[in-house]
Amino acid sequence: MGSMTSRARVRLSALALVFVAAGCSGGEWIYEKPGVSPARFDQDLAQCQREADRPSTLGLTRADRADQEVLRRCMERRGYQVRRSG
Repeated sequence: MGSMTSRARVRLSALALVFVAAGCSGGEWIYEKPGVSPARFDQDLAQCQREADRPSTLGLTRADRADQEVLRRCMERRGYQVRRSG
């Protein structure tokens, strides 16, 4: 009785995915800086993502584990205008 059935595990996993998806649906952030090259943008974003990475946070990718507030502040320090899409 103490062990979980496979059907219950599937339901629990599906529920967890719903919560993760709901947490990710807050809209994307846009980083704008006039005159910046795509290569420089990629470099700045990668450095800020490394700074914002929180390995102890549940996520499939580094972007999922990033502290979004730290990431936004980092990009602002680099001269980007930061705004939410939509």
